[in-house]
Amino acid sequence: MDITLVCGRRPELLQQTLDSFGEKIIANFPSGAVYANIDPFCGTEADGDACEELIRSHFHDVEISRPSEASFGAAVKRLWRKPRSGYFLHMEDDWEALLPVFPVDIEGRLSGNVAQVQMSARNRPYLPHRYSYKTSWINVFGLKIGKRTHFDRPLFSTSPSFIGRDFARRCGEMMDPDKDPEKQLYTDGTELAEFTRGYRNHPLVGHGRRAVVRDLGRPWLAQRGVQKRIVEGTSVWERTVDCP
Repeated sequence: MDITLVCGRRPELLQQTLDSFGEKIIANFPSGAVYANIDPFCGTEADGDACEELIRSHFHDVEISRPSEASFGAAVKRLWRKPRSGYFLHMEDDWEALLPVFPVDIEGRLSGNVAQVQMSARNRPYLPHRYSYKTSWINVFGLKIGKRTHFDRPLFSTSPSFIGRDFARRCGEMMDPDKDPEKQLYTDGTELAEFTRGYRNHPLVGHGRRAVVRDLGRPWLAQRGVQKRIVEGTSVWERTVDCP
């Protein structure tokens, strides 16, 4: 199984990510190639070097891109066209794996028109649907009830997931490198969005509906006064203080 990895220059976060995913998930799958992109986002050139060293110390077959300008969209577009295995694990540098995942958990779900199995980042005692759709929520006698919207528009993600190679490659070919990659996957009106409409994302939750992964990046950014916004379809990180 190949792996794609989107990174900034944050070696302390990357260390946590690689350690937890390596122990709980990656070790359970046959090893393949690792394609990583280290953007000049936060940190220093030396921090970028440290990230590269971490990746190379964890994996044997590694290809690393280090562009001169940071672009989340360009990183995903580049990486999703790389894998050769039938499906691959897509990762970012700021997540923690909480529960083990095995091939049997993925291969039964990643079939037919299911092109993505996304690891849930929150406990989900109630799942309104088998797949991820744009959903509105209403309260009925204290219970949250989900209702599909936007004509059953399926949702896709760039958070930790297992993704079918052919689906990802086609998405990468159509993806605009200057736009937020996740929003492009399900925002109507583009060739890419029409393509993804025919596929599904199957959430993976743990026993007892527990979260499988935990987001480390949002609290890390919040502690440093950094906020992400989407401006005209492009990811913009605004800093109220300098990002170390």
